[in-house]
Parts: sequence; structure tokens; C-alpha cells
Amino acid sequence: MSTYKDAGVDIDKANSLIEELKKEISETYDEDVLGGVGGFGALINVNLKKFKNPVISISTDGVGTKLLLAKEYDRIDGIGIDLVAMNVDDVVCTGAKPIAFVDYYACGKLEEETYRRVLKSIIKGCRIAGVSLVGGETAEMPGMYKEGEFDLNGTAIGIAEKENILPKNITEGDKLIALESSGFHSNGYSLIRKILKDKNINPEKEYEFEKPLIDLLLEPTRIYCNQIYSLIENKLVKGIAHITGGGIVENTLRITKGRNIKIYKDKIKTPEVMKFIIKEGKISEDEAFRVFNMGVGMILITEFTDKVLEEMINKVDYRLYVIGEVVWLTLE
Repeated sequence: MSTYKDAGVDIDKANSLIEELKKEISETYDEDVLGGVGGFGALINVNLKKFKNPVISISTDGVGTKLLLAKEYDRIDGIGIDLVAMNVDDVVCTGAKPIAFVDYYACGKLEEETYRRVLKSIIKGCRIAGVSLVGGETAEMPGMYKEGEFDLNGTAIGIAEKENILPKNITEGDKLIALESSGFHSNGYSLIRKILKDKNINPEKEYEFEKPLIDLLLEPTRIYCNQIYSLIENKLVKGIAHITGGGIVENTLRITKGRNIKIYKDKIKTPEVMKFIIKEGKISEDEAFRVFNMGVGMILITEFTDKVLEEMINKVDYRLYVIGEVVWLTLE
């Protein structure tokens, strides 16, 4: 008699692991979560009285080949934070407050400890972002993935007041405020991995950095949504750009609606580890600005520069500073 387990899919194992972590998952819930993990879909109570014209914002993304580096060096305990960040920080760029998150974990064979570590990091990311982890999917697919392989995807859901949808009313003279990144975030890792291999760089070797190189390369993506949403509520920003693939210029131009930007490159504070990878890989400046965030995780577009800086300065432990303005496209 053949069983699903004989074919490589252990339903009981997945159910057991989810059950083990249900308490931690439920600790991400707020009073609006009516049905979370365990059902066929999540149920969230949306109090429409809080909004004049509520709008739903949805984003889905993964963590790219950063996952391969994390697996290679057994540093997967932050990868779930990356997953949450890539989605919730896209949602807040629309002017919405992220409220819920679902994940998708696909593998060849479900390895208990790996799965536990990844899911715990997703839970941590949801706590940082202030969102509820309301569900997900665990797919064990032998033949689709080799044993030991797994992939991640996530989806974030947010709610916006229609009048607060971004971007809006961006005009010449508006300033670009950079929010410091925590490192490479989740972009450029195919190139990073190639450079490590081609240059025979051992990222666990000692270098003159404040942390081991591998720790800097795998520093989790910074989650900004909780800290900047009040700026949206107070109508202090006209646009928000999440600096992911494409870099500072391309991502900012996505929201300027036909207007161009002037970036002061000499103002950008690029981390030393990023400079190291750029130098070792002999990456041109233009290519570096397209592939990496160059130390800028998000850009706020505003005419209220002083008010934004004043509101943010006591909330965050990272740098924020003006790096340009809306005008025309130029790098200088």
C-alpha cells in the first residue's frame, strides 16, 4: 500500500510544527483578527467607521538569492525579517498601514529545525512591523526542490484612507530625505555571490569591519513602516520610495509622476561593506547605483523637511538626511 509519506510528503510533520508555533504566531494578532492560522483563509475585522473611504493595499515578494547565501552559511535566522520587510515596506509606500501578513514556504523535504528557525524569524519580522501573521502555506514538494532546498514568499495587506494614497502633489523643489539602510537589504545578491566566488572571498574570514563580513552581508532588511506611518497620517510626505532592485534613481522615479530628480551623490553615506564589495567586484559607479541601495533604504519626498526630520529624529536609531530634490534627472 502506497502512502503520501512514501512519496516524500509528511503531512503530520508540517501540522505538528505549525501547532508548536501557534502560540507565538497568535501573539502577533490584534483585536481585529477573527480567524488566523488553521483555517482555509484568514478573517480580519475591518472597522470601516475608522475610514471615510478605505482602500486596500496588497504586496507580494520574496527575498531573492539572499536566501542561497543564508543557507550556505547557515545564517537563516533573519531571513524571515527580510521577507516581511520587502512586503510591508512596499505597502506603506502606497500610503497604507500594513495590518496582516501571510507566508509561503516551499521545500523538497520539510526539515524541522530549518522550518522552525525560518518561521520564528517571520514571526519576529511581523512583531517589528506591527502586523498579524494570519496564515500561510507550507508546501513539501519532492522532485520540485532538491532535499535541503526551500524557498520563501510573502504577501502583506494594508489599509489606507483614500485621501492619503501616495504619491500625490509632488512638485519641483520638494526634498528627498534618505532613511539609512541596514545594509544590502534583499537586493543584489546574485552579483554579491558571484563576486565572493570569483574573488575567492571567504565571508567568515576576519576583515576590518565592526562585524564578521558574513553577518554584514546577511543583516536583515530594515523595517520602516511602523516608524513612518505617522508621517502619512499627518500629511507630511508626498511620496515614499522603497529602494530595492533598480536602486535610488529608478525607484524614486517610479513615484515622481513625470517629474525628475536631482541626487547629491556626495551626500549619500554608503556603508563600508558595500564599498568593499563594489571595489572587489570592480563594479562601475553607474552599475552600483542600479544594483545596490548604496546605504539608502527608503526615500521620503516632502516639502516639510524640518517637520519630518523633527518627528523622526527621536523615533529611530538610524541616520536620515536630505540627498536631493525634485527637479530634473542628474547625478552629480
